[in-house]
Amino acid sequence: MSTPTLLALLAAVGALTYLYRYLMIGVFASHRLPPWLHALCRHIAPASFAALTASALFVAGGEVTIALDGPRPWAALVAAAVAWRSRSVFATIGAGMATLYLLKILFR
Repeated sequence: MSTPTLLALLAAVGALTYLYRYLMIGVFASHRLPPWLHALCRHIAPASFAALTASALFVAGGEVTIALDGPRPWAALVAAAVAWRSRSVFATIGAGMATLYLLKILFR
């Protein structure tokens, strides 16, 4: 991807993010959200976290790779299992971080 294309993409995503946040805070702050929009808003944080996590797990050196030879995918699987069973954000983060650091020591 060329530099001008990347900058244009970043500007577009930034403008859309700003517009969405402005609408939520500036326009809809004194109004009740429609049920369909309220339902969509509940998924923003998990979707953002999933996107950040997926890029950290599956992108290396600008290339998409799916490899189970490092500690990160295994720690993510443990964290996913803990999230599924406990439904606790703190337990999920704690289990994922503990597993990651333990596997980093073991994978040396």
